[in-house]
Amino acid sequence: MRILLAALCLFATSALNAQNLKEFAGTWRADPDKVHEKATPVKDPTGNAPDIPPPPGTTAVYTIDPSGQEVSDPIPDAPGSLRVASTCWDSRKLVTEWKMQRNGETFMHSTDVHSLTSDGQLVVSRTIESPRHHADVRLDLKRVPE
Repeated sequence: MRILLAALCLFATSALNAQNLKEFAGTWRADPDKVHEKATPVKDPTGNAPDIPPPPGTTAVYTIDPSGQEVSDPIPDAPGSLRVASTCWDSRKLVTEWKMQRNGETFMHSTDVHSLTSDGQLVVSRTIESPRHHADVRLDLKRVPE
């Protein structure tokens, strides 16, 4: 009986996550008027702390795999840089832990929490840490019609 119950719970969780995934799937574009960022420099950064890279250009494509598998995406505007991430479900939200690497060295890490509003917008709440700064970012994204 316990095995059957566990299997039913696993199936229900998988079905729920599959439905949730459909709601998140697609191409999204940030609304530039609704981007909020508060960055604070770190006092006395370490001597070898790399400079904060410029923000990516207008187009950045990142892979989100909700299975928890690690994925890597090159950063077109920053040669030699790579975003390495893993994502998992937390209730009806996707949580992505990622790090930026340049020439194999991590220079920044972050947590992104992706959630959907009742009117179908995607909100990403991001906390970024680097040896030189701490930032809290909120991105409001709209689905791009296909």
